Amino acid sequence: MNKLITLLIVLFISIGCTSDKKKITAALETEKIKETKISKDFTTIKDTEYTLHFEIENTNIQKPILVISMELHNGSYFVSPHAKRDFKGKFYMDLGSYTHLDFEGDIIETSRSVEEIDEHPFVNGTINWVRENTTYKQQLNIKSEEDFEVYGRVRFTIEPRCTLEEIPFIISYKNGVITFIESKC
Repeated sequence: MNKLITLLIVLFISIGCTSDKKKITAALETEKIKETKISKDFTTIKDTEYTLHFEIENTNIQKPILVISMELHNGSYFVSPHAKRDFKGKFYMDLGSYTHLDFEGDIIETSRSVEEIDEHPFVNGTINWVRENTTYKQQLNIKSEEDFEVYGRVRFTIEPRCTLEEIPFIISYKNGVITFIESKC
């Protein structure tokens, strides 16, 4: 009910003043995402149900690895990207349609989720629930020598809260160094 009232207030204010809309949207996002820390090597996003850690492993200059570690809190869980069936809220990463950088190979999940049977009406069959802290690694393919920024996102539905989470991130490549930079979206 409180969210509905807040949404209506935001709607009325956004009709009258677009500059205040950005401030209100940021305030609502701050309520959901408690803390974001960004450094040259990593980004941490904390929520009441999960904590995401982003970093780049530069083990190979031309093939760095995007590492996303998911810590789950309060009994939360989500659908693995390795679930065989199609689910709207399955863990998913994307880099948009950029020509400078893309993913290479398959995403590696550690520890690997196990397929189980869930009789809930929305599932009603097999699914790979991720119920423990898990790390995802995805090799990156740098396709340009020039400096660039790529805007990506991680998307998943956190259960049992049943909310679709979209976490934006930015990867920057400057003077041959690939890093995360703060996302303003």
